[in-house]
Amino acid sequence: MDRIRMSLRVCQIRLRKTFTTPRFYVALLWIAILFHVMTVGIRGFCEQTGVDVTFWMLPFMTRYNGDQIIIVLGALLLFCDAPFLEPNSGWQILRVGRKSWFWGNMLYIVVVSFFYTICLSMIPVLLVFPNVGWETGWGKVISTLAQTNAAYTFDQEPLDYLILSRFSPQEAMGLTMLAIWCLSVMTGVVSYAGNFLVHRGFGIVINCGIALTALLLSKFSNITIGYYCAPPLWMNIASYKWQGYGNGPSMAYVYSVFAIVIGACTILSYIGIRKKDLNFVEEI
Repeated sequence: MDRIRMSLRVCQIRLRKTFTTPRFYVALLWIAILFHVMTVGIRGFCEQTGVDVTFWMLPFMTRYNGDQIIIVLGALLLFCDAPFLEPNSGWQILRVGRKSWFWGNMLYIVVVSFFYTICLSMIPVLLVFPNVGWETGWGKVISTLAQTNAAYTFDQEPLDYLILSRFSPQEAMGLTMLAIWCLSVMTGVVSYAGNFLVHRGFGIVINCGIALTALLLSKFSNITIGYYCAPPLWMNIASYKWQGYGNGPSMAYVYSVFAIVIGACTILSYIGIRKKDLNFVEEI
């Protein structure tokens, strides 16, 4: 019980630092700028017709490679300083022990990724406010922009109809948020393992490579292979194989890969934290 309490304390200290420094808000600002461009057509359609859009917009914000890359880089900005060794980390480790300090950092990655995901789901809503209404279904605005060419009137591509046809709004939101959360956690633990076990900055390079797979594999490889090898593409749930249809991976494949990568990086980092000498350096 004491070890759990000490791990929670380490996580709390990290969260306080995160929410009182600019990095978290800069990451959200990147996303807000990206989503602003993507919601211009939705906002214009609402203002012209007088019909409010529903909350279920996030699944349509992760369709393009550029969007996927920026979302991953936003998560990387949050965790680029992993394994969070700072000048004052020495006394924390002496007080709580290496194991509790490590698990506190892992919990911090999970919690910050969750907040990051929640904020991403709310940004499109804030960008079209006050033209927002509540419905349990997709609503007239999303349905119209997905099934007709009305979006072209506002210089916007139609929304992906595959999402409407395959998923309920709640399923689409839940699956998109889960994919973003898992990808953010994976970004954090890969940064942690790479920076700690290999060399500071190595985890950043690996995550930049992962982010770019969304673009490189979709442009220069067979599209089916790209879906299986590029984790950022998994934020677009329209690419999933659903009830036997589609060229992309199944959800079982997607979350198995997430679990394997997150688990492997966590185990390797845990082994390393117990044996490796720790150097307390200034935060980058």
